[in-house]
Amino acid sequence: MSTAAAVLLAVIATVHSLLGERVVVRPLLASPDWRVGVPRPWADRLLRAVWHLLSLAWYALAGALLGWSVPVTVGALCLVTAVTIFAAVPGHLAWPVLAVTGLLALAAGSAVPAVALWSGTIAAVAAALVAAGFHVAWAAGSTAGAGRVLPQRTGSREPVLRPGRAATLAVVVALVVYAVVVLALALGADGAGWRPLGIAALVVLLVRVVGDGRYVGVSKRVRDTRFARADDRYWTPAVGLLAAGAAAGLALAA
Repeated sequence: MSTAAAVLLAVIATVHSLLGERVVVRPLLASPDWRVGVPRPWADRLLRAVWHLLSLAWYALAGALLGWSVPVTVGALCLVTAVTIFAAVPGHLAWPVLAVTGLLALAAGSAVPAVALWSGTIAAVAAALVAAGFHVAWAAGSTAGAGRVLPQRTGSREPVLRPGRAATLAVVVALVVYAVVVLALALGADGAGWRPLGIAALVVLLVRVVGDGRYVGVSKRVRDTRFARADDRYWTPAVGLLAAGAAAGLALAA
């Protein structure tokens, strides 16, 4: 019975994607007459992504009926959904929430191998050190990439704030400390202070991913500046990588 139900779900999912793309999605996206509360290119990509993600969810349900681990199935589905939404609409709030949900589900199913945790840790530490290097260069007077790393007001290229050398170097220190803490956790360093530092780093980074509701993060409202576009594509995902690295370090230390 479960196998028959799984087969039917797979058939429905396949038909839903193939016919839906031909009969619903393509004609709708070809029409210039409909509008929603987000830019039309975003709406087009999001509509197509969500339509096919429903099919993917049905495939996952079919797998669960066939005996796949539920936490692993849910975790994989959430991660694929997060990546898909990020690719379609980088500024959407759902992708970081789904990514965290997916990782938690995989962890609940003991499906995150040590090599994956180490890979995340190393990638995050490398990203932190690269970012620290850029901040050192900016503190020394370089302007490379500076036009896209500071929040800007709508209709202006002027940054909302201009951090001085001391503030820039403070970011360097924070990034290096982050790298040391994450590596120490991953290597099983003794001492009661490492884990609270790792948790604090994780919380701060997740708050940055969510943002301030105005200029930074997935919750920002100002989206028509060079910084906002770069933040959607690069800076917020990079902070998400650092958060994942902190979580991986904490998991390895457990």
